[in-house]
Amino acid sequence: MIAAIAALLAGAAATAPANSEIPAMPEAASESPRALNLDVEMKGGMLEVRLTGLSPHAQAVSYSLEITGTSTSRHRGSTRLAAGTQAVLSTMRTSAGDDWCVKLVAEEEGRAPYEVIHGTCAAA
Repeated sequence: MIAAIAALLAGAAATAPANSEIPAMPEAASESPRALNLDVEMKGGMLEVRLTGLSPHAQAVSYSLEITGTSTSRHRGSTRLAAGTQAVLSTMRTSAGDDWCVKLVAEEEGRAPYEVIHGTCAAA
């Protein structure tokens, strides 16, 4: 699983448009919404990144989150989401600088891994 997350971080980001979501494999249109949500907000030169989980059914999820600004921070984890209960999985803050990037690679039960990218790295 970690190898799949690392491969996604290294590969798909190079061609992604700004603030993009990149599925590792196409997903059926009938699939339920993703359980993990990434909110990125700029506040006075600081990036605030919040990863939340909300699923209609109980399920295991895992994630790798990388934030690059004037420094680089990484956080990864796995947890089990309770049905219908929103959970904050991670909140991170860092100085943004001119070039910043937020990358999330997520895995959910029964779904292909997917990547969400925000920032100047997505525009490159």
